[in-house]
Amino acid sequence: MMNNLHIDVRDLNLFVFLDAVLSEGSNRAAATRLGVSQSAVSHALARLRHRLADPLVIPTNGRMVPTPLAESLAPVLRSALEQLRGALHGARRFDPATAQRTFWLSSADLAGMVVLPPLMRELTHVASGVSVRVRGPGEGMEEALERGSLDVALGVFGDMPAAFRVQALFQERFICLAREGHPITRGRMTLGRYLEHGHISVSPLGRPGSMVDDALARLGRSREVRVAVPHFFLALFMVAQTDLLLIAPERMSLLMAPAFRLKLLRPPLELANFTVSQLWHERMQHDPAHAWLRKAIADASRQPASTTPPGTMAPSPVGPSLEKRGPRPLRLPRQPA
Repeated sequence: MMNNLHIDVRDLNLFVFLDAVLSEGSNRAAATRLGVSQSAVSHALARLRHRLADPLVIPTNGRMVPTPLAESLAPVLRSALEQLRGALHGARRFDPATAQRTFWLSSADLAGMVVLPPLMRELTHVASGVSVRVRGPGEGMEEALERGSLDVALGVFGDMPAAFRVQALFQERFICLAREGHPITRGRMTLGRYLEHGHISVSPLGRPGSMVDDALARLGRSREVRVAVPHFFLALFMVAQTDLLLIAPERMSLLMAPAFRLKLLRPPLELANFTVSQLWHERMQHDPAHAWLRKAIADASRQPASTTPPGTMAPSPVGPSLEKRGPRPLRLPRQPA
């Protein structure tokens, strides 16, 4: 009786056999269509007959004639299988020229400034229906990537769980920034002179300490952090209008120093380079749209950036154009540590 009907997920493939038999009219033709043996078709029908408590098809004059139940199932099966095939086909292809999709990224200042302008230029030309929404870094990033509410995170990542994938985009180093006319720009900058001034610290998550403070601690020294802010961009405004010093990423500094009229100085202590990467969850690894986005981000990260954003002030003398000579290395006067 069908009152006690229970279809296990493992039995769903049996309906593919039934659809083939109903469409072809015989077990032999259904087997040819599916690329299986005739006995496999007969075995699948026997299992489905048992599950549904109905003979489903009756051999009549060389053809398999459907029972009323099978006849009622036929259009539903055909429609469901066509929808499934269509969904699988759509999921396995991605055409940026016709796609209508919004991607969500997480990014701090540096990665966003390097990646987003060339990425959006590319999207404007080849994927006009694709848009990007960016949120700042924060707690819950891993959960958001796992849920799918976040597609890709850009930033600096340590060891991550096995369920996540990381691709390095570019390496970066730190330099020191001071306003034009700052006393430290006259003469050689020693560690002692550097520590005589107040400093700005950037902490996106609001946590105390930084790579600079750790490096100073290893030397038995410390600096006076007068203000801590969550973004480098905010810190640049403050450097331009105060005597505070800022240690910032090289590429961001080269991009923004002309607009803010800042001087670029070699830091008076050794600071390790760091790698900016993109991070995503394993569940999206084989999604064509997501793979396209990751490649677009990687390509964008390799493009040189202009040192003079449109509409900004004329550049101050900070060296040759970054666009002409590539992103690295930065030619700074040598200063004793």
